[in-house]
Amino acid sequence: MADSLNDMLKQLNDVEFVKYQFTDIQGNIREVTLTKGDISSAGTTSVDGSSVFGKIIPPTESDMLLVPDVETLQALPWKKGVARVICNVFYPPKAENEPATPFEGDPRGILAKVERSIADVLTLPVEAAFPGRQIKKFHAHFAPELEFIFVPKDYNHSRIHLDQRLQNNNYFVPPEEAVDDALQEILHHLGSCKLKKEKYHTEVTTYQCEVGVGHGNILSMADATMTTKIIISKIGERHGLRASFIPKFRKGVNGSGMHVHQNLAATLEGDEKDFNLFFDQTKPDALSDIGRGYIAGLLEHAQAITAITNPRPVSYKRLVPGCEAPTYIAWDWQNRTALCRGHSQGTHKVRVEYRAPDPLCNPYLAFAAMLAAGLDGIQNKHTLPEPDKRDFYHDNEGVRELPGNLGEALGLMSKNEMLRSRLGGFLIDTLHKLGSNEWKSYCQDVTDVDIQKYF
Repeated sequence: MADSLNDMLKQLNDVEFVKYQFTDIQGNIREVTLTKGDISSAGTTSVDGSSVFGKIIPPTESDMLLVPDVETLQALPWKKGVARVICNVFYPPKAENEPATPFEGDPRGILAKVERSIADVLTLPVEAAFPGRQIKKFHAHFAPELEFIFVPKDYNHSRIHLDQRLQNNNYFVPPEEAVDDALQEILHHLGSCKLKKEKYHTEVTTYQCEVGVGHGNILSMADATMTTKIIISKIGERHGLRASFIPKFRKGVNGSGMHVHQNLAATLEGDEKDFNLFFDQTKPDALSDIGRGYIAGLLEHAQAITAITNPRPVSYKRLVPGCEAPTYIAWDWQNRTALCRGHSQGTHKVRVEYRAPDPLCNPYLAFAAMLAAGLDGIQNKHTLPEPDKRDFYHDNEGVRELPGNLGEALGLMSKNEMLRSRLGGFLIDTLHKLGSNEWKSYCQDVTDVDIQKYF
C-alpha cells in the first residue's frame, strides 16, 4: 500500500504537501499535513488519539495510526501544491511483524464493516431471485441532499435567531450574485474532485441553499459528504460568505436537513450495470420484497438511530411539525410529512428517501446506522405497513414519533441491541457518554429566551 501511495504521489508533480484527513466520532474533520518527501515507506503516520477522541482514549494508550486509503488521494483544486488522502484509524502494532488493529471508534472503519455485512444478509435472497447467476458484488447506493445557510461575513450571526427578515419564501428564488458565484465554484470543485455534480438551488428559508452530491457507493458518498462540507466552507469564505450547517437557526422557519436517498444493488455475472435490488417489475409499485424489508427496518429502528442521524441538542428544534422536518414514523410515496418517502414508484430507479438526518451528523455513522437498520429489516423480515397518505402535521393519531430531544434519543440508542451488534458496543457507549455530557451542559445553560420569558 505504501509503494502504491508513493507511486501515485509521483504522478502529482506540483504537490508538495499531503493532508492526511480523518473524521472524529462527532463528525469533525481532522488532519495531519506531511511534506511529500516525509511520507514513510509504510505510507502511514501517527496521531495522538487521546487529544482527538475526547478522553475515550486514555493518555497511556494515546498513539494511533492513520492508514491512508490511496484511492482517495486527490490534489486540492482550490489550494495549489496540496493534496489530501482520507485515512482509517488503527491501533499501532504491538510487535514488529504484527498487523495494526482497527480502532473500534473509527467512523469510516465502522461504515466499511457494516457495508461488508450486506453480503451476509443478501446472498441467499438474491441467489433465490436470480437462480444460476453469480453475484460479483453487493452495493449500497446513497445520495445525500446537503442543506446549509450562506450569510455575508459581516452579518451578525449571533442574532440570527432573532432576525425577523428570515422567511419561508426563498425556494428556487434566484440567488444573489455572490452566492450564485460561490455555488457555481462549489460545483466546479466537486467535479475537480471526481465527485458527481448534480445541482444547486436556494432553499425555503432566507439565506438557505442546497447542493446535491449525486449518488454512489455508500463509503464514497460519506467521503464525498465530508469533502463537500469542506468545499462549501472554503469557497464561501472566498466570496465573502460564511457557511453554517446548523439544523435550526430561528423559530418558525424551516431548518437545514440532509435527506438521504438510498437503495441496495448487486452486480451480477454477465451484466455491466448494477441491478437495483429495490426493483421488482412484478410488483404494482415496482418495490421489491428486499426494498420493503429495508424500509420496514428503517421505520422499526427510527427512534434508536435518531441520536446518530441528529446528534446535537439543537437538532431537535428542527424536528418539529409544520416546517418540513419529519417527526412521525411512517412512509408513503411523495408524502413530505412522512419520515420515509418512496421515490420513482413503478420504475427501475425506485428507492427510499430518509428525511430525518441533519448536516451536523457524522455521515459515516449516520449512513452506517441507516444501512444497519435497513439490513435488519430484511434479515428479520419486518413487515412494511401500507403507505400512509395522511398529512401528519394535522392528522397523526396512533403514529409513533421520533424522540423529542437528544437525551431521549440517546437513551433509545443505548438500549438498541441491533445497533450494538452491527456498529459495536464501544461506539454506542461512547456516543452515549459524549452526547449525554453535551445534553446536560445544554440543559444547564441559561439563554436569552429564558431571561425574556421567566425573569
